[in-house]
Amino acid sequence: MKEKLLMLCYRAPYPLKSGSEIRMFQFVEILSEYFDITLLYLEEQEEKGDMKPLYEKCAMVRKYRVNKVKRCAQALWGYLFCGQPLQTGYFYSRELQHFVDCHEREYHNILCMHIRMVQYMFRGAKKDLAKHRLFFDGIDAITLNCYNTFQTSSGLRKLVNGMEYRRMAAYESMVYQKVERSILISLRDRDYIVETLGVACSPAVIYNYAIDYGYQAEAIRQKNRIAFMGKLDYAPNVDAVRHFSDAIFPKLKERYPALEFQIIGGSPSEEVKKLARREGIALMGFVDNPAGLLQEATLVVAPMVSGSGLQNKIVQAMYLGCTVVTTPIGAEGLSKVTNQELVIAADDNQMIEKMIYFLSDEAEKERRQIGQNARLYISRNYSYEKIRSQITELFAVKIEDEP
Repeated sequence: MKEKLLMLCYRAPYPLKSGSEIRMFQFVEILSEYFDITLLYLEEQEEKGDMKPLYEKCAMVRKYRVNKVKRCAQALWGYLFCGQPLQTGYFYSRELQHFVDCHEREYHNILCMHIRMVQYMFRGAKKDLAKHRLFFDGIDAITLNCYNTFQTSSGLRKLVNGMEYRRMAAYESMVYQKVERSILISLRDRDYIVETLGVACSPAVIYNYAIDYGYQAEAIRQKNRIAFMGKLDYAPNVDAVRHFSDAIFPKLKERYPALEFQIIGGSPSEEVKKLARREGIALMGFVDNPAGLLQEATLVVAPMVSGSGLQNKIVQAMYLGCTVVTTPIGAEGLSKVTNQELVIAADDNQMIEKMIYFLSDEAEKERRQIGQNARLYISRNYSYEKIRSQITELFAVKIEDEP
């Protein structure tokens, strides 16, 4: 008989629309082999898409809807009157808290996905955390994300982001001090928590595994095509495509007039929709299987100017054998990656220079070699088998020998 596991998620782990869903679902997929999972998640509106794979893996799934107006009101109240980070109030549900308070004693194992969800173990009815095996996956070092956003913002937005950064630093430090079994997605994020925030803790580092979208070794790259993939209401992705469209793409288009920039991803913000009105920029929307679009592109770009953690968009594109161009922020979550697998541009001028070269016909052989190296690098470091071994070791469960 399996033990029970209570898992708290800040959004539905399925369908796999972004790195966040991939992250949460990989824990569901692997841990469901060893635990009966009760999964609680938040949503703003009815989730569309096939949820069957999630329900098949869990013993129980419960969703808690909190509309955007209420979320914003809660976030503002906590921010103004309770000294909380905006993100704690925004992702709070009294109904979900009530379930946790009433039933937490039934679960020896509890997994909170993200800093946004661990609050349910500290708020509400008093809980004896020592009676649980409490696991906390911070995913990214969210304070690092806040800091990068603060650095790239201006005006009133910079003031608010600066306050959020300071409050999140204090809150995140407290959480990692209290929760012994913590997880992060990259060594860079762990170093930030331990060294920059100065928290005496030892988070496990567990990456996302690469999804097999269907690699085609003989895929034909289309000339003069650049692709970006990501969730398009996520601030670091919006910042990235806006900056690329403003500062990089026009310079590339001067050299290659027929150049097209395809933006792939769901939930586009109004700002992203406006970018798609420009000549040469196409908004492709959410695509169930992006392999075709990514493998047809001459280059895949991840021009991150903010954010933190492992950029899943880069992992997936590299696994498809694409030549990916990114920034130091985009690359910092990858372990021991070199310019043999990934093109890293230190600034705008270098990105323009490198992309002009790699878009050229003379760079075709080099592009192909980088793509092959990239796929091998991901296969070695981000395989399902490797991630499964890390998760089962952390949760102290035994992998049965395969038949």
